[in-house]
Amino acid sequence: MSGGIEPTLSRRRALGLLGGVAALGALGACSSGSDDGDRRAEPRRVPDPAGFVRTRWAADPWALGAYSYLPVGATPSLREALASPVEGRLRLAGEALSTEAPATVHGARAAGVAAGVAVADAVRARDDGAAVVVVGAGAAGAAAARVLAEAGLEVVVVEARDRTGGRIATTEPTDWPIPVELGASFVHDVDASESADRLAGLEVAAEPFTYATSYLGRRDQRLTDGDEAYASGFAAIEAAVAWADDGDADTSLATALERSGAAADADGLALARRSEVEVELGVDAEDLSAWWGLDEGTTGDDLIVVGGYGALVDADLDGLDVRLDWPVTSIDLTGDRIVLTADDGRTVEADQVVVTVPLAVLAADRIRFTPPLPDTHREAIAGLGTGLLDKVWLRWDDPWWRDEAEVWSTVDGPFEWCNLLPATGEPVLLAFIGGSAAREWSARSDDDLQAAALADLTRLRTAGW
Repeated sequence: MSGGIEPTLSRRRALGLLGGVAALGALGACSSGSDDGDRRAEPRRVPDPAGFVRTRWAADPWALGAYSYLPVGATPSLREALASPVEGRLRLAGEALSTEAPATVHGARAAGVAAGVAVADAVRARDDGAAVVVVGAGAAGAAAARVLAEAGLEVVVVEARDRTGGRIATTEPTDWPIPVELGASFVHDVDASESADRLAGLEVAAEPFTYATSYLGRRDQRLTDGDEAYASGFAAIEAAVAWADDGDADTSLATALERSGAAADADGLALARRSEVEVELGVDAEDLSAWWGLDEGTTGDDLIVVGGYGALVDADLDGLDVRLDWPVTSIDLTGDRIVLTADDGRTVEADQVVVTVPLAVLAADRIRFTPPLPDTHREAIAGLGTGLLDKVWLRWDDPWWRDEAEVWSTVDGPFEWCNLLPATGEPVLLAFIGGSAAREWSARSDDDLQAAALADLTRLRTAGW
């Protein structure tokens, strides 16, 4: 059994929805009302955007997905196993190792700091002036490198990409009024880390984000009781997890929802599954552990970063020896010194190594370890999962919408929209696609994806957005 788990209402939903559940009475009693009944208005086409940017993280060879989650049968102990040292000379780091805040930037940075501190302490104990190589220049690698450098160690950072940042991927297209974040966009739970203060110190704009949401129902009508419907859906997820917790074996959240008999408004359950599971975790309910999958993470106030998240990594790496276009293919620990080899045969030697590549890259055996990683590490890598969250960025010269909510959610569409006009003053919309829907759309063309996004927005505009 999972030990009395209760799902955590995610950092995405800090608007007191569960308070609304108490007022609902029986969960099935909630109806998804609309202003117009079943009457459909004539479509109001959305203007063609002036800018379009998309992501394909599953196709990125140095990411192969977004971030980690706990599939059926996995437990947080797998994350702890990954954090243990290998032969006293190699450590892994990254968001997948964080038991406090996996799948977040501050979780990745904390894991990097922990690895850096552990290596520095080990080196001090031997007093041998060891050289350290950090593999990966993302949030975890940059944080580890900064700790090591400040400890007075010789540090080299090798990065497979032609840029730093990893899954923090800030771009600044010339025709866009704000930086475009292809990867991380949020500072989650601002009180859980120093990220917000560090961004402020770097003069990077980050605005409060409350997830105030407007909802569209299945008949393309605005839901006037969308928050209540959503709360009903989340309460059903809670009930399903409680049912699973009494079982002798873990099961998927989808199975728990089906077998528990948890009742909910159908629209609300669809909304909650997309936001709390598919978009929040990048995975479908069919793949997520009912025991542990929703128990991870923290709650608290969030910020959306609109001034360039990459500055956080750049600050950590400032002044360090960072070598780009240096994809490590093998790490050999059999000699007196560790030898790291790149894909073109280049080598670098070290006394200590911190590897911060994403979980999916480790799972794909992109790096050959000699000797192989211990069974505990390999079992953890195989046992954890990597979800997928992709983005669609659209901009216009002038806003065509009137709705001021920060999030627009449709019951039956693949997208969840963020309205960035309140945070930036610019007519920019950001759509999230998670789980299997993201994998399906990843294989589709830019034209197909843009057409689908505009069709979804046309539904919203027609309904009064």
